[in-house]
Amino acid sequence: MFHVQQDKVNKHSSENAMKRKPQHVELIETAIQALQRTTGLAAQIVRLEQANTVHHDRRQRFDAVIEIEAQGRKHKFAVEAKLGMRAELLTQIKALWPNEQQTRLLIVAPYVTTYLAEKCRELQFPFLDTAGNAYLEDGDLFVYVTGQKKPIDMALPQTNRANTAAGLRVLFALLCRPQLLNAPYRELATTAKVALGTIGPVIKDLETRKLIATFGTALPKRRLLDAKALLQEWAAFYPAILRPRLQPRRFRAPNHDWAQQTDLTRFDAYWGGEVAADRLTHYLKPEMLTIYTLHNPTKLIAEFRLRADVNGDVEILDAFWDHNLTTGTHDVVPPILAYADLMTTTNARNLEAAKLVYEQHIAPNLPTA
Repeated sequence: MFHVQQDKVNKHSSENAMKRKPQHVELIETAIQALQRTTGLAAQIVRLEQANTVHHDRRQRFDAVIEIEAQGRKHKFAVEAKLGMRAELLTQIKALWPNEQQTRLLIVAPYVTTYLAEKCRELQFPFLDTAGNAYLEDGDLFVYVTGQKKPIDMALPQTNRANTAAGLRVLFALLCRPQLLNAPYRELATTAKVALGTIGPVIKDLETRKLIATFGTALPKRRLLDAKALLQEWAAFYPAILRPRLQPRRFRAPNHDWAQQTDLTRFDAYWGGEVAADRLTHYLKPEMLTIYTLHNPTKLIAEFRLRADVNGDVEILDAFWDHNLTTGTHDVVPPILAYADLMTTTNARNLEAAKLVYEQHIAPNLPTA
């Protein structure tokens, strides 16, 4: 329970926060000003989106709609504001944006490197940043500006406690079971398999970035404000930060037939990646076999005659979550992990399967603000 003095501090902080513009609005406005500085194009925010918008039974969130005027025409873009940009994140957002949606999606970020700008152009994914770099393409509108230097006075916070290896374990637990957000820290730490001291800084990071909020004083409750953004962030950072720490090992199997009939629970292991997608959606014929195991996989390796091979078609990694988080098909990883495994490959067939996993097994269970 919070002390009365702490309640007063929280109330005062909340009142101050209400006087400031939301961080994503400041980011978009700064990027619009930078666009005019480098290109002469005028743009304005015509709508701020506060709630999810439904498109064909899918909930698709964006932060705002902006309008850019060029040669007497007005071009509208739906905007997602991101405090950080990674190539994997671009691929995910692009894959999840409805193809039938007429308004084009545009990313706004504090700074986009030349490499990421080229990636955006390759994906035909419009962007703006606060330095004046931009890629816009819509009908007769074409803008491509790169090489503008990062603003020296860029003051947008880049808190990263949630994107450490331990922080990603915590995010994974929260995404799989959002009710843990209001559980005792010790329970969350046990489920995420992290030290108790990890929890507080991660929660603070998420609060600072307005991904979670605390309501009430006597019995405060936390709530995820943007579970979809948190999922995209987790899936973008997982392959680079957490996955390499799971002792990934490659093997080659005599054939793939055993994978179709094998229940991995007797080995304390779970199917991930393409096999998980196949079992969850019945859409993808697996070519790469990904296995997460809670214990030493020696017995599994021997039974299926797997041979060590750095270019093999079987990958075994350490399971990093508490077994109680696994839901649905009993020998399959949580759908969020299967989704991240598929998005990591950037293979077209895997991206389509990832989209199905998201729509069928993740989106219906994500909490909405």
